[in-house]
Amino acid sequence: MSNNDILFCRKAVVNRGSDTVAYYILHPVASSDSHNSLFLSALFVDVNLSEITQQKTIYIKTSLDELQALPLQNNIHAVFFLNAAELNEENFEILSDLRLQGHVLGISNPQVSDFSSEFFNIFTHVHFSLDRTSVNDVISRLAGPLLELKTIWVNKVETADQYSLLQEKLPVGQFSGNFIHKMTSVKGKRILAYQAILIDLLAALNNRETSPKKLAECIERDPTLTYRIIKLTHSAMYRSQFNVSNAQRAIEIIGIRDLIKWVSLVMLGSVDGKPACIFSMALSRACFCNNLSALLFPKLEGAFLVGLFSYLPSFLDEELEVLLKDLPLEENIKIALIESKGLNSSPKCDTFTSSN
Repeated sequence: MSNNDILFCRKAVVNRGSDTVAYYILHPVASSDSHNSLFLSALFVDVNLSEITQQKTIYIKTSLDELQALPLQNNIHAVFFLNAAELNEENFEILSDLRLQGHVLGISNPQVSDFSSEFFNIFTHVHFSLDRTSVNDVISRLAGPLLELKTIWVNKVETADQYSLLQEKLPVGQFSGNFIHKMTSVKGKRILAYQAILIDLLAALNNRETSPKKLAECIERDPTLTYRIIKLTHSAMYRSQFNVSNAQRAIEIIGIRDLIKWVSLVMLGSVDGKPACIFSMALSRACFCNNLSALLFPKLEGAFLVGLFSYLPSFLDEELEVLLKDLPLEENIKIALIESKGLNSSPKCDTFTSSN
């Protein structure tokens, strides 16, 4: 895809003095309030959100199921708004766990009388949309004690009269809508889903405290990848005699050391629109580098990835330097790929790094 693809849309959320305090992030399709897990996942990997939103808070509408599947973004201050009509007291435990994980939660268009005070205390933000209720109704709902300490956001402000009344009645409120600020489209280059999974998996593997369960969660984001990794456990190399039902058990059989090799192979083999010979050539180079390294430097790891990733530009149609910038690889692997250097900074054979 080109760099002019519309990745998402944003609306400014302003305070009483019309200063921008947050950005409301919308799905690009018809500029609607719709949400889905694919959009949310892509949102956090396709662009530098912190840079685009000028390090301001971002507001996102989502569902409870989608939020549970979304990794916590520690470097971004995001508030996730859940539709009150889709929530009930039985969700209390799940919502409490999400708060303990670090997620900041908001609730959209609630009738305060429908929830207990304990349940309502989970949410720090409350959102009202003026296409669902009137300005006067919003103001009357805010009279209750449960909303006194909440951050109130009113969306769909379309007229000067609505805005003036809200400014008067909600001096610490936050507002958005076409009257306040037109929507802005944010463009960029979309990262392929399996590339994003590979980035997260490499980051997890580089963390010595990462458990097999955490690695399995990365893999299970792609059903095809999960299937292939499980199937691998019955190959001649591992000779597993057990029925494997999930990615975590497959990781325990394969071993973390070999995992990244096979995941990388599966990922590159899943790229559409590329000649089959490219995959064969990449695999041959990876095996050659691995065997050569085992002979010359038996204690050194990473040669397999050097050979395999030297073909990344051919698979992903991007410069190698750009691709490696986002991959949390060990420094010696990056040096071998970009600078054609190995131990003691001695130049290596071009076979290791050429992508042709």
